[in-house]
Amino acid sequence: MVPPFATLRVSAAWGLPALLEENGISLAEVLDEAALDADLFQHRNNVFTYPQLERLFAVCERRMQCDYVGLLVGQRSRLADMGLAGEVSWCAGTVGGGIRAFIDNFNLHDTAATCTLIVNGGHARFVYTVLEHGMGDTRQFQFGGITIALNIFQDLCGPEFCPSEVTFASRVPTNARAFQRYFRAPVHFDCDDSSLVVARHWLDKPLPPVDPARRTQVEAQVRQQHEQMLANFPAIVRRIVRRQLLLGNFTMDDVAAMLSMHRRTLDRHLQERGVQYGELVELVKEDVARQLLRDTAMPIQQIAATVRFSSAANFATAFRRRVGMTPSAYRRL
Repeated sequence: MVPPFATLRVSAAWGLPALLEENGISLAEVLDEAALDADLFQHRNNVFTYPQLERLFAVCERRMQCDYVGLLVGQRSRLADMGLAGEVSWCAGTVGGGIRAFIDNFNLHDTAATCTLIVNGGHARFVYTVLEHGMGDTRQFQFGGITIALNIFQDLCGPEFCPSEVTFASRVPTNARAFQRYFRAPVHFDCDDSSLVVARHWLDKPLPPVDPARRTQVEAQVRQQHEQMLANFPAIVRRIVRRQLLLGNFTMDDVAAMLSMHRRTLDRHLQERGVQYGELVELVKEDVARQLLRDTAMPIQQIAATVRFSSAANFATAFRRRVGMTPSAYRRL
């Protein structure tokens, strides 16, 4: 069961043409080398798939001789570039409400990734994860996703906002100081997820009031688009499973509760579409494991724990059954 390619609105990378121009690089030549439409950046609502964006990042990385292009592109993207997911964030009463509204509606903007907010004690962790199956390199997505997350928090909190810590599920780039300068916080690489850690008090900060008529209009547009997205029910479940994997609560009962339905109802909806819940969970685990093996130097035992296996041996057995090789052999490819 391999899901179809999901998409991302071009507005998330809207600053890329200007970045290339500043470096004396032709956008037309880059798009041609990446086998993408020449008019891709003509409209913010155009979309590309993550494999297409992966090719685009790879070409930019070669042309610019820079292995952190995602950071540079992400620096130019703000909450206003996130479409309805960004607009509905302003309709909340507090920053925390705005971030949760953004997360709840993130997939109106990007159906190939997911994000979540984990609150624990005096801190909260905003986590970004790639969902697209079969990706070859997610480093630039991790860099760009968390950089945009910082900008979103700054838009909601004000320019004085500063995170407590930043983590990336990717190897250390050649210029780690560029990350430290932009985030103004400790930055760690080779982690099991890409996240922005913030002091909890930022979530309580009030947001300015929104015109009631505009709020009604935005919420109506959100409901309409969510109804359209329900047509791909397995994709919705897959996003929830990925978020719940972070918390360790990803049984069918857990996910059904997130959807306000009984597990038998969830199972029936999936089976009507030819999907088995257990296979969907295994696919999510496989994708997470592949990404961490490929993009980080994390020990295999730690990766096994991240994808909720009781031991590295059990993880290796399951990985070999699905992929046809051991985790160590896959990492050496």
